[in-house]
Amino acid sequence: MSKVSYEYIEDYLRSLYKTKSDLLAELRDYADKNHVPIIEEECEEFYNFLINTTKPKKILELGTAIGYSAISFSMSDFVENLVTVEINEDMVKIASENIKKSGLENKIDIVHSDAYEYLLECKERYDFIFIDAAKGQYEKYFDEAIKLLNRDGIIVCDNVLFRGMIANQDLVKRRKITIVKRLRKFLKDIKDDERFYSSIVPIGDGALLIRRKFEED
Repeated sequence: MSKVSYEYIEDYLRSLYKTKSDLLAELRDYADKNHVPIIEEECEEFYNFLINTTKPKKILELGTAIGYSAISFSMSDFVENLVTVEINEDMVKIASENIKKSGLENKIDIVHSDAYEYLLECKERYDFIFIDAAKGQYEKYFDEAIKLLNRDGIIVCDNVLFRGMIANQDLVKRRKITIVKRLRKFLKDIKDDERFYSSIVPIGDGALLIRRKFEED
C-alpha cells in the first residue's frame, strides 16, 4: 500500500484495470518480484487517459527503469516519439530488450544519461514530460524541463506524496528526510507560482500535473 489512499480503494481500482498487453503483464510481474519501482496500475490508467486526451506527439520521460511506462505510453496512436532517459546502465540494457520485445523501438529512444544533464543539453521540445527519476531532484528537473515544454504541453511528476511522508511527519524515515524536505519545498513553490496551473492528485503514490497559464486562459 502506498499510504496515500486506502488499501481497499486501491484493490478495487486494480480489480477494474485491464492490462493492455501480455508483455506489460509480464513486466509488471518482473518488477514486483525484483522490487523494481514502476508506475502503479491506477496511475498507468490515469496517465494514459491524459495522453489520449491531450494527444502529445512527442514525450520525454525521465527515469526509464525496465521500460514499462515508456512502452505503455507509446502504445497510444497519438504518440509519434518518446525519449526516455535512464542513468543506470543495467536498467538501460533491460529496458532496451523490453522495448524491442514490444515492437515499439521505432517510437521509443532510450538515452543512457543523467536526467539533469540531459535536460541541460537537450534542444528538443516536447508536448508531455513525465518526471519519475530521483525524487530529491524534482525541482531541478522541473526548472529545466519547463524550458523544453511546448506551449500547450503538460508536465507530470510521479510519486510526489512519497509514500505519505510528504503529508505525515510520523511516516518520515530518517534516511529520507532530505528527499522529503526537497519534495515539500518543490510542491509549495509550484502551488505558490502564479505562472502555472497545477494539481496534486492523491492516486497511486501521488501525481503532480503542471501546465503554463496564458492571458487568454
